[in-house]
Amino acid sequence: MKKIKVGWIIHIFALLHAAIALVCRLCGVEDELLLTILTMMMALLICLRRGLNVEFAAASIIMVNIIGFLLGKAGAAAISYIIDSAYVANALATTITTEVLGWSIVAFSKIVSTNRKESRPLSYRFLKWIILAMVAAFSLRVGIIFLISSGIFADGAMAQAFSLLFSNSFAIITMLCLNVIYVRYQTGFIRRVGDGMQMFLLTVFMLGSAFVGAGISSLGLSFDISVDSWTEFIQLYIVTLVAQLAVYCIIFMVNYAISASNKMNEEKEKKHVAQYRYQKLKRQVNPHFLFNCLNALDCLVWEEKPDQASIYIRKLASVYRYMLKSEEEDFVTLEEELTFVNMYVDLLKVRFPEGYEVVIDVRDEDKARFVLPCSIQLLIENASKHNAVAAENPLVIKVVSDGTRVKVTNNIIPKVTKIQSTGLGQKYIRQQYKDLSGKEISIDKTENEYCVTLPLL
Repeated sequence: MKKIKVGWIIHIFALLHAAIALVCRLCGVEDELLLTILTMMMALLICLRRGLNVEFAAASIIMVNIIGFLLGKAGAAAISYIIDSAYVANALATTITTEVLGWSIVAFSKIVSTNRKESRPLSYRFLKWIILAMVAAFSLRVGIIFLISSGIFADGAMAQAFSLLFSNSFAIITMLCLNVIYVRYQTGFIRRVGDGMQMFLLTVFMLGSAFVGAGISSLGLSFDISVDSWTEFIQLYIVTLVAQLAVYCIIFMVNYAISASNKMNEEKEKKHVAQYRYQKLKRQVNPHFLFNCLNALDCLVWEEKPDQASIYIRKLASVYRYMLKSEEEDFVTLEEELTFVNMYVDLLKVRFPEGYEVVIDVRDEDKARFVLPCSIQLLIENASKHNAVAAENPLVIKVVSDGTRVKVTNNIIPKVTKIQSTGLGQKYIRQQYKDLSGKEISIDKTENEYCVTLPLL
């Protein structure tokens, strides 16, 4: 089944629906139960193919039958105005309905994609829930067929009951509120009880909520203790029960989508944090950085400058100490970051004794504000990496604050041999600022200048 695309599954079942509808009508046999089974199988296969969990699959199986019944009837009635043949109209209506239902499940599944480790995937362990959903959907369809054939909904009574229910906004709002409360509560206490108790509570809630909705809607009836009034109430209650089932499934799926989206955002945030920390770790053990530092230290030793070499070693140790210290910190003060930057710049000045200048013009009151660890250092490192450094044309990097932000600006001096940039460092800084503070960094580049602005937190 994994080799079959979802689109082909939908098209195949649409054609099967059309063929069965046409053959059954030609043979004088009712097609509704066979179409119900086909619709449930299509929904199940799509959910399996999309890797959806058991709750979503169960809700989908019930929903497609309720909506499919309504769309099929409405579609057949609409098409019959254009096409005289009832056989063709019915087959075409069920084909279109099947396509709409199938692609609706696919579209919704893209919204509710979640981490499968935290969901209950479709498997034999949860097969009973799928069977129960299929039995419920099938029983619902059988019940509707029986009620229609029994004459209880004769002479447009079903349409009148639906009209009475949906014209009462208070009844609809009440049912919506009850379902929202139950679905939200269901994820807490109700999930902790046994499966049998869950089914019992859900059944009681369905019957009770439908009774409340029907009771509110029946206020529009001239109700008295008579057979006709009781018949009207039963009609209204049956219609309300079907509507209640649809409302519950819709709210359940919406709640599932919201929960899935929240989980997805949490996972993305964790991923971005992990990526940023990994990037910092890579910089800590970056062989090029360490190689340049050791080369500079070697030069000091060969030039017999032990005092400078000792200072260099202490500063290098301080640089790595700060990196290790800030590894678990989300933010550091601007003052701490600038202390680290000064140590890092001192190392660079050993490598670039001429033609390299870092100017820091930060207000004292801004030093207590917060920035991302290593963010300014990374921008200075990028400027040094991607620009030429020469005494006759110095590379000047300016770090300036204005109370709400800090700007790191450098003049652009193209290298003879350009270094390929991945942009990963700035990407991770941007994403971390967005995830942890909700604020964005900005990057401005002109022909002669490159500027990155970081928000002060």
